[in-house]
Amino acid sequence: MIRNTLIALMLGCSAITASANDVYDYLSQDAPAANTHTPYYHQRASHFATLPIDSNDIIFLGNSLSDNGLWNEMFDNPDIKNRGIIGDIVQGISDRVGFVTKGHPKKIFLLIGVNDVSHHLTPDSIVTAVEKLIVKIKQESPETELYLQSWLPINNDFKRYRNMIGKEETILQGNVFLEQVARRQGVTWINLFPLFADRECKLPRHLTNDGLHLNEEGYKIWRNAVAKYVDPNWQPQSEEIYPLDNNDIMILGNNLVGGAEWHELLGNPNVKARYTWPDVVNSLPALAKKIAANHPKTIVLQSSYNLVENMPKGHNLSADFDADIIVEKMQEAINAVREISPETEILIQSLIPVNSSYEKYAQFAGTAKKVKVANKKLQKLAKKNKVIWVDVYPAMIDENGELKAEYTNDGFKLMGKGYSAWSEILKPYINK
Repeated sequence: MIRNTLIALMLGCSAITASANDVYDYLSQDAPAANTHTPYYHQRASHFATLPIDSNDIIFLGNSLSDNGLWNEMFDNPDIKNRGIIGDIVQGISDRVGFVTKGHPKKIFLLIGVNDVSHHLTPDSIVTAVEKLIVKIKQESPETELYLQSWLPINNDFKRYRNMIGKEETILQGNVFLEQVARRQGVTWINLFPLFADRECKLPRHLTNDGLHLNEEGYKIWRNAVAKYVDPNWQPQSEEIYPLDNNDIMILGNNLVGGAEWHELLGNPNVKARYTWPDVVNSLPALAKKIAANHPKTIVLQSSYNLVENMPKGHNLSADFDADIIVEKMQEAINAVREISPETEILIQSLIPVNSSYEKYAQFAGTAKKVKVANKKLQKLAKKNKVIWVDVYPAMIDENGELKAEYTNDGFKLMGKGYSAWSEILKPYINK
């Protein structure tokens, strides 16, 4: 305990008490099932498998902290690529790192291990796994410059993540061990922790809204901390971390839009995606209005199914969707863009179908006709408003009018093949 208090004081933080939670060795038979990959992991990893990497690329590799950053936009550099996955662990990175190393990228910025902490694993066993991962990366791509980033502090005052309660000292210890690994393996150590820690070693409230993840102000700090390693000559061109301008092609929509690296899929650095977490069309008008204020060159609107009241927790889609409400909200979005930025070109995409063979979306069984009707109404709306209609639907359906099985692993969210099929339909409209 004395040693840990000294570590905290060295970092300028108040002393931290030890965790009362049980901890496990990473490879112990008593450890929890921390290596089980989530459906989102497989969606994102299969998407990454379709995206090429070459020796000019700079990769941000990690968990949700990396995933949530729009790194290519931060640095205005299409060679910077996001390879983060929400919820990922050290083993998850190890399982998919071959998609990265086979392209022999110029640089990799690695940040991983905090989700392993939440599985009550000991800091030394997590760091041992990180070191094995580093060795693997160096063996598979020895010419790649590797940067190991420290774990960030957390703030349990939010009481959002129960498995992180009492893990403050684990993070402190882990960072001490990680720095030793960086020195031992001859990779560059980037200590982010002090930049994000207050006097109590907590992540300050103004940098987060849940105690673990960063807001835009937090990403700005992170960006500035790594900038000299990314590009020593880089200088920010705007006060905004994600500036938009009239050359941009904006894809707007729901989680389906948010799950892809569209600038890579479409081979166009001006393509940028903005989305809302709920999979509902109700959010589209406000999002369109916000983005139109930047007067982008093009806005691509992706609809979803509308929200109904009393939905079960975790469900935003309902088979009781109303095609007329979908059309109404899409019209509102078009009106918002035209009012604010009349010079912006508008594209409307068709609804993406659902696969009802999954329990979560079983209620969609027999709704193929309804989806088809909704798409016909959207197409009619496009013609009425003289905007471009992009019909993705035929490329996504099976013989029953449902989302192709090979395109999804949960009934709605897309795997890599699904995004590839979608982008092939959209590409001619974007790169014309």
